[in-house]
Amino acid sequence: MATEARPRVLIVEDEPDMNHLLADVLSAYGFEPIPAATGQEALTILAEQTPDAILLDLMLPDLNGFELCHQLKTSRTTRKIPVVILTALDRPADRRDGYKTGADDYVTKPFTPEGLVARLRACLEHCCAVQKECSHLVLTADLSASINDLKVFNTLTTCLYCMTDLVPDQMEALRRGLISLSDAAGHWAAEHRSLAPVQLTIDLTPTRLRLQFQPTSKESEGFLAEHLHPEAAVPSEFTDAGVIDRLMEEAGGVVLEKRLRPPAE
Repeated sequence: MATEARPRVLIVEDEPDMNHLLADVLSAYGFEPIPAATGQEALTILAEQTPDAILLDLMLPDLNGFELCHQLKTSRTTRKIPVVILTALDRPADRRDGYKTGADDYVTKPFTPEGLVARLRACLEHCCAVQKECSHLVLTADLSASINDLKVFNTLTTCLYCMTDLVPDQMEALRRGLISLSDAAGHWAAEHRSLAPVQLTIDLTPTRLRLQFQPTSKESEGFLAEHLHPEAAVPSEFTDAGVIDRLMEEAGGVVLEKRLRPPAE
């Protein structure tokens, strides 16, 4: 990795003028740019070196940017590298898809140099702080199909990659199950014209993952009964891949637990 004084950033952008512009901007603000014009070129570079961050365009000539981001975020080798999507696609659905693939931030074109650099630096600082906190991670989220939900799930997944021996299929199954619950919570809130129906508390240590789902009101107890109940509704993503060891009712809510081991050296 580069020194803190000059972080290296892989720029994955097929338009030559934009690639050069980004390189000039990053150089002017103290970064070391590494240009790549295609997804495959980016993968070749990543096989040889580890940049401090990646700026990723979505519309590449050879690989789909969403798929490339997902590939990077499901590999232990590249999972911890912050990925900032930089694209002209600015629909809410595109943003959600970006975070669903594991992206750490999503910036749309056009952009200002100052704004882009500020987002990049904030992303680097956040990812560094998360990796330091992975030995005991505690997060909460009011599930409502929001971008924040996806960011919380991505943070959890990064820590699982860093400190456990779970295989990528298990970690991705867990993330898909949480996204499914988040989406269902968003639909429930819209139908009932209410706030988020359930609060999730994540407690991750080197030996245990604990997910506690607590209804936010008397009315929303029905949401848990319908979507997450030890004797009825359990998302298949949690059970099919052996992601969860135990599911139980506790203090009016539902708790999922998984025993963990550190990754093999």
